[in-house]
Amino acid sequence: MLGNNYAPEIFNGLPTAIETPLKRICNETLEDLESFKIILQDFGCKVIQPQVDNSIRWIDRPPLYRAPLVPRDYQLILGDKAYTWSNDHPAIIECLKDYGKVITLPPHVGAGTPTSACCFMIGKDVYHQPQTNKKMIPIYDHIFKDHRRNIVNIDDSHTDGCFHTLKPGVILSVQDMSHYDSTFPGWDICYLEGESWSKVQGWNTLKRKNAGKWWVSGETDNDEFIHFVNTWLNDWVGYVEESVFDVNVLMLDEYHCCISNPHNETVNTFLKKHKIEPVYVPWRHRWFWDGGLHCITLDLVREGTKQDYFPEREDKTIYHQ
Repeated sequence: MLGNNYAPEIFNGLPTAIETPLKRICNETLEDLESFKIILQDFGCKVIQPQVDNSIRWIDRPPLYRAPLVPRDYQLILGDKAYTWSNDHPAIIECLKDYGKVITLPPHVGAGTPTSACCFMIGKDVYHQPQTNKKMIPIYDHIFKDHRRNIVNIDDSHTDGCFHTLKPGVILSVQDMSHYDSTFPGWDICYLEGESWSKVQGWNTLKRKNAGKWWVSGETDNDEFIHFVNTWLNDWVGYVEESVFDVNVLMLDEYHCCISNPHNETVNTFLKKHKIEPVYVPWRHRWFWDGGLHCITLDLVREGTKQDYFPEREDKTIYHQ
């Protein structure tokens, strides 16, 4: 599944200072999604996308939901089952119905719902964050009853924004992550420094106005636009200052990795070392949507055999990092 976005026309009739940048964001986002779709299809992927209602006009009534752009953030794909939040965009849930059995988690569960952005499988091992919500503990026990569970201590961040297992023995990671001696012993780790926000022109100015939540080139001094986004689109954006998008990649297979930044020589050298070819996917407004290439996709079915990469571990043992 590849995310989708509203057409720029939904912002018709807003003041020019607001309408123009929002339409540019929508247009360029749709262009980049189409490019990504073609790349995925060229590699043999069947691609589905949630549909959106583009007849809405903001000046009449705002959409009930933000665009179904980041399907991985609210779903968990585990074997032939799809777990979803009941308060996610209905178009995403509708797409999942063709995949297999869809299990809807109740809205009162709230924080702590397992998603494919926060936990992932390698063979029989599943890696997820600590669960502090008591309502979720029995749900976790049931969902992961057939897997060995590895607890990864990450504070309030999506796992796929902190590290990514590219293939057996190979990991991309943010610089401040813990050592991987217990969870991935012997794996080669490439640590990244971050996005170097201090070098982005106007970032400190915009950060004072939006608390570091989002970034759009050329709109640092557009206070009317900034106020609109902060007031009406607060649920559409995230907290981009903490994001390292060079970690948020999508592996197509063991030899091809989709990246949104072709100029990170640390990543390029590391990929070459492990015979992985970078596939550049333009994703210009990741700093506005706070979603990388991994976030805006949700792999439903992958070819290949299940393997046990850590045969020395006993079943259902919990490991801490």
